[in-house]
Amino acid sequence: MADKKTKKGRSGLPTQMGLTFRIIAGAYLMYLAYSIYTGSGEIVGAEKIAFIGAIVIFVAVGAYIIVTSLRAMQRGEYEGGAADHRKDAEEEEADENVKTSVTDRIRFGEEETLPEKKEEER
Repeated sequence: MADKKTKKGRSGLPTQMGLTFRIIAGAYLMYLAYSIYTGSGEIVGAEKIAFIGAIVIFVAVGAYIIVTSLRAMQRGEYEGGAADHRKDAEEEEADENVKTSVTDRIRFGEEETLPEKKEEER
């Protein structure tokens, strides 16, 4: 039952801080690629090919993470951002709860809150 409550509260979108951490991780991969590039001057043969492959992978993955995270931040695709439609659903749900609580109060409330009694008093 606790899983249903936690899943209901989540929107499936990352937080803004999560996107920031992704950008930092992408930048770190780019830094690692640069470090491998500058340190591979003395390496020759098959090892050089492996290092070049690692550099290419690190640059590609790092650039992809940075670009997608920046794009998501720009579009507001994070919890509480412009693209988070969960806010609208929560507002509609809150409006429905208010309507339900008003009808419950009228139905099960005290006599003076019933609409029929108020009309009779007038």
